[in-house]
Amino acid sequence: MRATRMKATVLAVLALLAASGCASRKAAPSAAAERYRRPPIREVSEEQLKADGRLIDALALQETGHTDEALTAYAALTRDVPSTAAAWYAQGQLLLQRGWTDSALHCAQRAVQLQGDNVWYLLLLAQSHEQSGHTAEAVAALDRVEALKGVSEGISLNKQRLWESAGRHDKAMKEIEALADAMPQEPRYQAVLAEMNMQRKNYKRAKMYYDRILAAAPNDEYIHLQLAEYYKQTGRTAEADSEMVRAFAQPGLEARTKLQLLTSFYSEEEFYGSRRDVCFRLLEGVMQQSDDPTEYAVFYGDMLMHLERYDEAADHLITGLQRDSSRYEVWEALLLCLGKVPAREEELGLYARRAERLFPMHALPHYTAAVYARRHDDCEAALAALNKAVRWGFNKGYLESECYGLMAECLHQEGRDDEALRCARHAVNVNPKNAAAQQLLNEINKH
Repeated sequence: MRATRMKATVLAVLALLAASGCASRKAAPSAAAERYRRPPIREVSEEQLKADGRLIDALALQETGHTDEALTAYAALTRDVPSTAAAWYAQGQLLLQRGWTDSALHCAQRAVQLQGDNVWYLLLLAQSHEQSGHTAEAVAALDRVEALKGVSEGISLNKQRLWESAGRHDKAMKEIEALADAMPQEPRYQAVLAEMNMQRKNYKRAKMYYDRILAAAPNDEYIHLQLAEYYKQTGRTAEADSEMVRAFAQPGLEARTKLQLLTSFYSEEEFYGSRRDVCFRLLEGVMQQSDDPTEYAVFYGDMLMHLERYDEAADHLITGLQRDSSRYEVWEALLLCLGKVPAREEELGLYARRAERLFPMHALPHYTAAVYARRHDDCEAALAALNKAVRWGFNKGYLESECYGLMAECLHQEGRDDEALRCARHAVNVNPKNAAAQQLLNEINKH
């Protein structure tokens, strides 16, 4: 354990000395002819050797978790040998970690004064300024890093974040523009710029960046999605639809992702109304791509139902119930669809009876089972189903008038006109527009 700690300490010391630049020994010339030439020996003063030793001791304390003692040691070293830049830097790091930003800033400034071309010291200075709320000074320190190392993603994005937090969106955008100019092969910077301009409703400039991405990667599904959003925000719905079609044609988008995009990109009114043709076409593509026919069957069946293609809708809803039979709304949709297809009346009765057992508290399965039984002149079965509906009650009056009206018909057919009269009156009271119940009421009253 002790050997491991010693090794870690030695490595940390070497890293710190390398960052400090206090070891000014030069590497041997790299030319093959001078491979074996001995580098010149530099004399190191006794004071510097002692300072290096104290720095190593302080770092050893820090690496072994004795940060309070390390901080004291760094402070003593900077007091006694103020030219030890690495000690200022290490002390500043510890102070910043503890939230003592003013003191950390002072240490970072001293380190940079001693060695202004040290990237690590400049980064600490930038971080200290940021923690102190000095945005411009933090960016200035990062500018110095950039002057030494060239434009890089990390530094540019850091500066962009600083300007954004300060509300200087113009300067933030310039940082990303510089990054995009320095790395034209990276389309993601163009995408960031496009998004920033979209947020500011600078659509013309956003389109310029989108066009650049499109030219570089015409088969990238995400550029087509971004263009679809651009066209939607600018009121060009036909172009937005076309870009969605192009995006969905790319193999990189999974079926689940496409379905999520469909439901988020189009509003409910657009999906089932004004844009339903293109939505249906896109949804068909999702169904064809899916390996599991039950996965999106309910969603597809719902779309077919809104298109009044009830026969096909019923088939897909039945497929969806094979995957999950616990959702009442799917059963309800299935009963409504089958009720629109006379040729599938036997299935209507079958699924209505199943739904009655699974969801006895809902009126529609009981009412549907009663309608089926009434069509087959089985008034006893119809009344049994309708009595279940009455016993469970009606949610906000849904199907209440219809159930009582049908009950009145069955009772009248069985000659139980007193009961039929009460049911017909209730049906009309609940819904005066129930013409069948009103007609039956009039007929019974005549007799």
